[in-house]
Amino acid sequence: MKTDFLLINPPCRAAYLVPIGLGYIASVIKKEGYSVKILDINALKLSDEEVRETIKKLEFDIAGIGGLTPTYKYVKWLADTIKTYKPDVTVVAGNMVATAHPELLLRNSRVDIAVIDEGEATIRELVPAILNKKDFSEIDGIFYKSKDNEILKTSPRKRILDLDSLPFPAWDLFPMEIYLDNPMQARTMVVSAVRGCPYECTFCSHPFGRRVTFRSAGSIVEEIKELKERYNIKMTGFSDDLFLINRKLVLEFCDRMIAEKVNIEWGCAARVNLVDDSLLRNMRLAGCVELGYGFESGSQAMLDRMKKRVTVKQAEEAVKVTRRAGMKITGSFILGMPGETESTIKETLDFIKRTRLPMRRFFYATPYPKTELYEFAKQLRRLPADEDKYVESLGEMRLTFLVNLTDFPDKKLVSLKESAEKIAKRNLSFRFKFEEFMRDWLRRFTVIRLSLKDSGVLVTIKKIFLRIQYKLIKNRNLK
Repeated sequence: MKTDFLLINPPCRAAYLVPIGLGYIASVIKKEGYSVKILDINALKLSDEEVRETIKKLEFDIAGIGGLTPTYKYVKWLADTIKTYKPDVTVVAGNMVATAHPELLLRNSRVDIAVIDEGEATIRELVPAILNKKDFSEIDGIFYKSKDNEILKTSPRKRILDLDSLPFPAWDLFPMEIYLDNPMQARTMVVSAVRGCPYECTFCSHPFGRRVTFRSAGSIVEEIKELKERYNIKMTGFSDDLFLINRKLVLEFCDRMIAEKVNIEWGCAARVNLVDDSLLRNMRLAGCVELGYGFESGSQAMLDRMKKRVTVKQAEEAVKVTRRAGMKITGSFILGMPGETESTIKETLDFIKRTRLPMRRFFYATPYPKTELYEFAKQLRRLPADEDKYVESLGEMRLTFLVNLTDFPDKKLVSLKESAEKIAKRNLSFRFKFEEFMRDWLRRFTVIRLSLKDSGVLVTIKKIFLRIQYKLIKNRNLK
């Protein structure tokens, strides 16, 4: 049977989180009355030959590929493969692989259309236009190739202000058991609550722009409840970096999670300037067990150059209040930003030692397209002349050393990073490991407890347990 739209998830990372961006697009397409299938190359771990055979076997009119910038090279290969076997199929790319460098992608691949930023509203107009062979010039938010192979662009698409109007992602189209039964985080699913970012970190791109839009707390809780009912998930989290930016939303979400007895653990990303004892205590009572901070550096000079708009003091306080709330802390650090010196690296290591953070490795500062860091690197002529080859070489999660933005020789920078990682690993003392073991044990105990049906006695025990746990951690000397 022929499918209107084949959505493809290219290989990019370990398959443990459903790509909900594609899930949203699939739901919108289905709601509009079109047929859609998902080819999840990432989850199924398909070889190139298996992908070719699958493409040859399937019948479809439109192929949609979504991915981050590190999938750029693969997306080019995939578009070529599709066009080789299905020359009449229209190939559409979305997410950051299209948004960050649409003209570069269209100029150097057989992709026909690049959808910019949010794609749900755009795809509603684009699918019928493709199927009915209509002109694309009036469809906002795209770059596309004309019949003469000229690259054209349309007006920017207006933001979706009512995120509650979007249907839940089409989870059923993905190989769910692969995602749910992974060894990293068993039966875990993420949801999206916030789009946009008002901050200006130099290393970060902003796919949804500066304006921040939110879903309602009720909509978020309903999605989590549906995931729990349909897939028996044990944990959830947020795919967004800025869930905590709207304090009112977070507190209302926590109130609803408690009042509706959702009884599930969750975690989220956090900024050190957005947390305090009161907020985290409410989050912990609502089931939050883990926060991930983008610390990036322990040097105030480096934080300022990154335009993080936070202080080292705020970072130290965030670590303290998070531990007082009984939550696990994860974090990230970037090494090799412009202006980095041995002194600033030492400041970062001193910060890690003082706060006893579980750091094992650092990320290299890497200029990604559509970031201030990328423009800075271009001005310094630190990027290769062939932009296409450079974007092809971008590795996942900035672990690959590609561009030296410091005054260190390349070998020196690599040596400093390796040395810093060795020092950070030694910070994982027996005491620290024991504390982490105890926190993990408490979290596991909570999972067992939440698996029981609530009763008056269990509710009372739950409250007593959380209060004792909170007081014990609060009184512990973490300095």
